[in-house]
Amino acid sequence: MNEQDYTLIQQYFNGLLSPEETNAVEARAATESVFGAAFALQAEMEAFPKKEAQRAQLQSSLQQLGNEYFKADSTQAPELKIVRNNTRRWLALAASLALIACAIWFLNPRPASTYAQYATHAPLSLTVMGNTLEAKTEAEKAFATQNYAQAIQALDVVLSAEPANITAQLYKGICLIELQRSAEARAIFEPIALGNSALIEEADWYIALSYLQEKNMPACLDALKRIKPEAAHYKEAQAILNNN
Repeated sequence: MNEQDYTLIQQYFNGLLSPEETNAVEARAATESVFGAAFALQAEMEAFPKKEAQRAQLQSSLQQLGNEYFKADSTQAPELKIVRNNTRRWLALAASLALIACAIWFLNPRPASTYAQYATHAPLSLTVMGNTLEAKTEAEKAFATQNYAQAIQALDVVLSAEPANITAQLYKGICLIELQRSAEARAIFEPIALGNSALIEEADWYIALSYLQEKNMPACLDALKRIKPEAAHYKEAQAILNNN
């Protein structure tokens, strides 16, 4: 942007251009980002209501911006020149800020949600339920130390004795996800999610996480939408949805 460009924009809004020149300005505003930002800002200023109080407010705001950013010296030039120069400088600032904002957005996009970001599991607790099978203690210890393969072996022993143990089923599914076996994990979670146990919401959450681990975002987002506002993982689900 140069002095001629600002003059051209002002002439456009003052109706001083020929039809050909008017079309040329509109074409530049549509194709040139800096020129377009300056053009759009001037359009907003031109559309501002013409009531005296609002005109005074706009002039005061422009003067304040000029004083803050450009240290304008009102004693060195006529008032009309100061307002015009401050307006041009404000247009330049707006265009620059628009470019900087775009650059920041493109160079620093929001990081995509990842499985590791949300894979925080509650400790496995089996020994307080039912009998005190040694395998329950082994499963708890293996899960706590992230030895997921060993945890699955112990959980299989538990499930052979207690096939209806929903907690053991859920945590076996979690272990399978951690071992990159998400499809097998979903085969466990889905019946739980369709059942009537207290772990339905946990199953829904881990179904979504299994897809997130696979980077299958459409399926992950569909699963997250099923998580209800009263669910423990609702805020986390919304965070992923809002980030995609």
